Amino acid sequence: MQFNWDIKTVASILSALTLAQASDQEAIAPEDSHVVKLTEATFESFITSNPHVLAEFFAPWCGHCKKLGPELVSAAEILKDNEQVKIAQIDCTEEKELCQGYEIKGYPTLKVFHGEVEVPSDYQGQRQSQSIVSYMLKQSLPPVSEINATKDLDDTIAEAKEPVIVQVLPEDASNLESNTTFYGVAGTLREKFTFVSTKSTDYAKKYTSDSTPAYLLVRPGEEPSVYSGEELDETHLVHWIDIESKPLFGDIDGSTFKSYAEANIPLAYYFYENEEQRAAAADIIKPFAKEQRGKINFVGLDAVKFGKHAKNLNMDEEKLPLFVIHDLVSNKKFGVPQDQELTNKDVTELIEKFIAGEAEPIVKSEPIPEIQEEKVFKLVGKAHDEVVFDESKDVLVKYYAPWCGHCKRMAPAYEELATLYANDEDASSKVVIAKLDHTLNDVDNVDIQGYPTLILYPAGDKSNPQLYDGSRDLESLAEFVKERGTHKVDALALRPVEEEKEAEEEAESEADAHDEL
Repeated sequence: MQFNWDIKTVASILSALTLAQASDQEAIAPEDSHVVKLTEATFESFITSNPHVLAEFFAPWCGHCKKLGPELVSAAEILKDNEQVKIAQIDCTEEKELCQGYEIKGYPTLKVFHGEVEVPSDYQGQRQSQSIVSYMLKQSLPPVSEINATKDLDDTIAEAKEPVIVQVLPEDASNLESNTTFYGVAGTLREKFTFVSTKSTDYAKKYTSDSTPAYLLVRPGEEPSVYSGEELDETHLVHWIDIESKPLFGDIDGSTFKSYAEANIPLAYYFYENEEQRAAAADIIKPFAKEQRGKINFVGLDAVKFGKHAKNLNMDEEKLPLFVIHDLVSNKKFGVPQDQELTNKDVTELIEKFIAGEAEPIVKSEPIPEIQEEKVFKLVGKAHDEVVFDESKDVLVKYYAPWCGHCKRMAPAYEELATLYANDEDASSKVVIAKLDHTLNDVDNVDIQGYPTLILYPAGDKSNPQLYDGSRDLESLAEFVKERGTHKVDALALRPVEEEKEAEEEAESEADAHDEL
């Protein structure tokens, strides 16, 4: 028997197993441990009298807290003689006001305090004892290492696992405002990078001039990137580090996806099946990546592990390797056609066309229906604009998902509305009631935050679409189209006389019942 489990299912199973193993462990540290129990009365004095405190906000019944408890106890034991770092617990079932003050919304929540109760930072390390110790010891060190000997600086760069950010100072730089800026950034980003300040004469001769500091981002074996911004403040320096710290052609996975997504610039994916394919792609892509740094990020993606992501980019995961560029702002995808084997020339041409603004996006779309089988007009991605921007008609579109319960419940009223317009020759020439399955069709420049989203595009005024936020019954929908549409067609007036009479009697009956109540 074969099981096909997705990542979420596996994660859920692993989480359940982890919590089951933790069931016999205690979330509350033993009294003889070196974890300090804090209350509302003792919290402020303890935090302000210790330079660095890792505080766990927890609940005794929480399974994840039970798993973390022994790790905190072990870390505290290792750090027991360290006067700079302490580990504490706050039981949120007992200290509710204290936890609410820090907006604790889940357990466990770990926060790092640096001698002040205001504005703690979130703990961002792993939750094993050794990782906790390593993280907190780094917190206790100065954010910037001062290394003036050239050989020592070169050794630090060679041994670093992450990029090294170097401030190269001229000898008369002791009171520079930029020095304060650099230390501020280092305090914010110390977990991601190594920060060094140097007065190395070798570095100063090469990178500084006119008593002005230089700022470098250095990786072992690579030429440094030099900050060239006109303004030097924390915002500009952090932005520069974010851009320059990304490799020219790095891999994207669960640990790096967020940083690429938050960059908010186009992301170019090369899906590869093996290292040979990846290496060949790197030779082609890196020159473009260097030229477009800060404008486009280029990444490799292991299709064996993450190939299903191709579907999100309107590509076929079965046809590999593949190359696609995702514009994260417009959400448009630009891919090399998959009707034949991908070549280096294909990759180069798509990049060049994208940079020039000449690339054509891939539109996810169902086939255009040969005939409309229902009264509600079936819209698809390829024909969306042609129908919606018909200046002669008021067009109401329901953007929906098949699984959406609200969409299913409003379907009868929506279908009845469409029928009223479709059955009248004059009305059907002025009003279209349409629907689009947004899970199968892309649409540009439509802000769809949830399902169903209903938008009326008035005739002759397509630049002023009307978002519907009323009740989802026939009468309310009909009133909306009549009031907001250009043609002012009243669907309810199109009902046959007998049907209208039945509707009036039903309304009167409901009113009588209401009076009796």
